[in-house]
Amino acid sequence: MFFGPKGGRARFGAVCGVIFLWMLLLNCLTPYLADDFAFAYAFDTGLRLHSLPQLLGSLAYHYHEWSGRVVVKFFAQGFTMLPKAVFNLCNAGAYLGLGLVIYRLARGRRSGRYDLPLLLLIFAALWEISPAFGQTNLWMCGACNYLWATLGCLCYLLPWGYWVQRPFQAGWRMALGMAVAGVLAGWLSENTSAGMLVCLVLCLGLAVRRQGHPPLWMVTGLLGSVAGFVILIAARGNYNRAATAQPDYESFLTRYAARFFNCLNMLKDYALPLLLVFAVGAVLVFTAAPNAKAGARALVWPCILLLGGLGANFAMILSKDYYPRSTHGVFALLTAACAACLVRLDTAALRRAMAAGAGCVLVLCAIHGCEAGYDIASYYVMDRTRDGLIRQEAAAGQTEIISYGIEPYTRWCGAWGLPDIRESCEDSIGLGRCRWYGVASLTATEVHTYPFPGHTNEAWAAGEAAETAQNEAAESP
Repeated sequence: MFFGPKGGRARFGAVCGVIFLWMLLLNCLTPYLADDFAFAYAFDTGLRLHSLPQLLGSLAYHYHEWSGRVVVKFFAQGFTMLPKAVFNLCNAGAYLGLGLVIYRLARGRRSGRYDLPLLLLIFAALWEISPAFGQTNLWMCGACNYLWATLGCLCYLLPWGYWVQRPFQAGWRMALGMAVAGVLAGWLSENTSAGMLVCLVLCLGLAVRRQGHPPLWMVTGLLGSVAGFVILIAARGNYNRAATAQPDYESFLTRYAARFFNCLNMLKDYALPLLLVFAVGAVLVFTAAPNAKAGARALVWPCILLLGGLGANFAMILSKDYYPRSTHGVFALLTAACAACLVRLDTAALRRAMAAGAGCVLVLCAIHGCEAGYDIASYYVMDRTRDGLIRQEAAAGQTEIISYGIEPYTRWCGAWGLPDIRESCEDSIGLGRCRWYGVASLTATEVHTYPFPGHTNEAWAAGEAAETAQNEAAESP
């Protein structure tokens, strides 16, 4: 059997290889998009980035004028100085790494078991649940801001999860290393790092309850993480942007009530399957335990991960806008919580049910994989065609070019929901694209798309409506 124990290591490795190659293909078919063009230039000088000193100066300017998220921006801008193939390889590895880190958070350290159904369910959740998969896993700027930030925060959680599952001793070297790594992890993402901090505080409280005092590395790790988070939040750029933003609601109560329901709706609209799986899994784990104390003990780590995910979600109450792509870290933590529940269902009947569920979910993933592949490949072909036309016009000496926008269909395409070439090029994204092609103006007066039976988008609907109106006009006397 595919899910049987014999040859588990080989099948586990083969599945990881297939996932890596699939993501590498999708990355290769995703061109530069939106902010990628602007990020290729230093924020302080506007010059094309070519060196590390330039990059550091750009990040310092960004911290003071725009945002404190400079750790992920280091990668987002740094990759623009290298061939796109380098990012493609690294990003495919980061996606595979995220799934494996979630797997290890669930199974613990050195479990000695290659749990293929669990691995497949984890990657199925990452593929299916994300409301903006392309933006957070394929778009270069978005992947560095979300995929890489989530990977960093969850990697930092690994030793904490290992300790919760089986306490261990560590010396001063680990205490120092956790402090330094904590600064970087806390500095990654406003809401994902906040969710991580919730997990750290709960782990430290558990350590106090278990043995009266926490290990030194937990204390230094938490302090480092808090310091990194403060550096992230205290950036002057955050307050510069907040000062120029229009308030969403005048009333304090209405403002935060609306933000609360925005956060709640993100869970209801996208994460409900994860929450239901966790609820069912938690009940099964608790009832299968020999006694209530053992059941509660088995659910400690899954509940810590769950509360971390909820903390990352509701941390967005402090932000005016909650974009779907900001759920990446939230849903990764919730996926880890569900996986940590499922591994504790170790009876033969439940394992067979889990394998059957993984098989059913694979069918859905395969169907969506075909749709995503078609959408991403079609967008890539159209983008390459447009890129060639723009370069020809720029080489001919034209400085004001009128082109067209391209609209994809599915959330798996990196361009889905992102600004493309538009009627105006006065913002940072438009100006970055103009600098990229060496022209003064690059605008679009129409939007093109490609046929995709069974799917529609605004450009396709507008074209169909225009054709219908034209036919009706031709038929009328």
